[in-house]
Amino acid sequence: MALTQSAWTVKSAKDQTVAQCTVTATTAENDAYTLATPSAIDCKKPYSLTVCFSAAPDSAVVVPIAIWLGFREDFALSGDSTAVAPVIANSGAKFKNVIDDAITAITPVSATVSVDPFLPQADVIAIASIASGLKSRVPAAPCHVIHLDGASTLLAHTATYTIVQ
Repeated sequence: MALTQSAWTVKSAKDQTVAQCTVTATTAENDAYTLATPSAIDCKKPYSLTVCFSAAPDSAVVVPIAIWLGFREDFALSGDSTAVAPVIANSGAKFKNVIDDAITAITPVSATVSVDPFLPQADVIAIASIASGLKSRVPAAPCHVIHLDGASTLLAHTATYTIVQ
């Protein structure tokens, strides 16, 4: 695997916290994922997650974006495809997909999803419903990891994940 994950950079803009992580995948991966969200992001509160790809991560299959819940601040993922697993046993778990298909979102256009532990309505994760506003109820956790869940070998690409809270 040649997956490269940058550390989250955290800045402030107009009284909001902006965190950004870049993940570069090669054709050696079936999955790509961020490092755990930084402590500056409070995963007990709503945030917006924007994903932008430099190129399509796959051209043939559906590639959902999922969120994992980390139960410890040092939570991390490792591995590939069905073998993706928490690095530290019992330190986190995959929760659900928050975007159903990353390749339908025409690159390099961004897609944004509202991640809210208190969302009072049903999730909207279908990229075809982007005009309605993508939203997902994700429970509070010490940290989250964003996971591009490929079913086959990914194409070489860079994904930039931006969280605003």
